[in-house]
Amino acid sequence: MTNELETETKKQKVGSGKGETKPVKSFRDGGISAMIWKRESSTGFPYYEYSISRSWKASTGKTGYSSNYFAKNQAQLLNVIQQACTWIAENEAQLVQAEPLAA
Repeated sequence: MTNELETETKKQKVGSGKGETKPVKSFRDGGISAMIWKRESSTGFPYYEYSISRSWKASTGKTGYSSNYFAKNQAQLLNVIQQACTWIAENEAQLVQAEPLAA
């Protein structure tokens, strides 16, 4: 099993409904990736969340992404989820402290 890990911020933009935004961090293990997004609640509370996807390539050469996984992806899923959760835990307290308090 190949464990090449990509921990650099994604270069390509991803559409989000509120204009264009990029993930703040991404982790990759094989075809499985976890992307961390900075969000803000309706009350203005900042937080991070992550999304997971699996890249695929058909025999015709067509490529894409899926939110469905195979049993064989278990180790890769656990790996990127652990990395994403660890990164969020290490950075979320700093995010909350950096935001000014409402008076």
